[in-house]
Amino acid sequence: MRRGLMAWDPEEIPIDTLRQRIGRLQSAMGAAGQDAILLYTNFVRSGAVSYLTAFSPYWADGVLLVPREGEPVFATTLSKRVGSWIQSVKPIGGLVTSPTPGTVLGQKLAAGGGIRRLAILELDNFPSGLYGEIEAALPGTEIVDGSETFAAARRHLDDVERRLLAKAQSIAQGALDRLPFDITTDVGSAVGAVEEYARLQGAEEVYVAIAADLDSDRRFVRLSGNRPLGRRFAIRATVAYKGAWVRQTKTFSKDDKDRLPIARADARFRTFAASIDEKFSLRDQVAVGFADLAGTQLVGWMAEAAVGTHPLAVVASSEKPTETRKHVAGLIVTLGLTIDGVPWCGAGLAGLAQGNSSP
Repeated sequence: MRRGLMAWDPEEIPIDTLRQRIGRLQSAMGAAGQDAILLYTNFVRSGAVSYLTAFSPYWADGVLLVPREGEPVFATTLSKRVGSWIQSVKPIGGLVTSPTPGTVLGQKLAAGGGIRRLAILELDNFPSGLYGEIEAALPGTEIVDGSETFAAARRHLDDVERRLLAKAQSIAQGALDRLPFDITTDVGSAVGAVEEYARLQGAEEVYVAIAADLDSDRRFVRLSGNRPLGRRFAIRATVAYKGAWVRQTKTFSKDDKDRLPIARADARFRTFAASIDEKFSLRDQVAVGFADLAGTQLVGWMAEAAVGTHPLAVVASSEKPTETRKHVAGLIVTLGLTIDGVPWCGAGLAGLAQGNSSP
């Protein structure tokens, strides 16, 4: 269950921006020959519906129906008792509440007539129960995967999303920067301080993970309690603000001699992140971006973006033999280095200035 503030602010997310996003999706549906598209949402997979409606669920699940023409309709398993609240934080489209949302939306489509081709975002991961309800209500309708259609509309980065991503990044960066470089506290205190700062700054969600001893393990896990921190460690803050998600990672050391190499890696990562260009291979840009940083070995990297139902999904990485990244909005890059023998991890919002801002 989410614990942060959930509220729609028309100045931060104007209703016209949401209508434009819906319009771009409807145009993409028309180009693909699709009469309607369904987008699933729950606590974990809130990305697509949040982008289109400004609504992220506290719990339970739901389905957003976007017809090729007209207003969207959101169907949820939540009760009518919370319907008025949902509508206050979901300012666009209609709302229906039902224990069988798939049936309700299927019947609505059937009543409208003319539904020959129905798309479902991430069809293979659409809940089977909902699929069965839809199929039963729409016999003879062709059901296809709508992931490419949604991606075509989603790759546009509007000014509103730019501001929200920048705000989320500022919160995450501020939460990590407030920890002293030579911190000697335990795991629980460090994690708690990061989460407290982020929530007080208005984050609707924050997940804090830690690599508590980089000399033995670079993997990030969610820990708490009075466990000791190693000589070198890294903290990652994943922050959501008004549906915009970012990751920020910072490396720390208790050893004064590590400060210079860590600072060098931090500075190069900032330069690299600001210069990413979507027109070129990210793999090549990573290789070139750190090739001349003396004493450095690249351990691995990955890039994430909002491309579907998940707020962040891997779109490219050092583990993939070929890059699958397409033009995406709000790229998050995670990088691992060894610099002058010091393990270093970093992550942050990249290439925001390079994003596609055309209509």
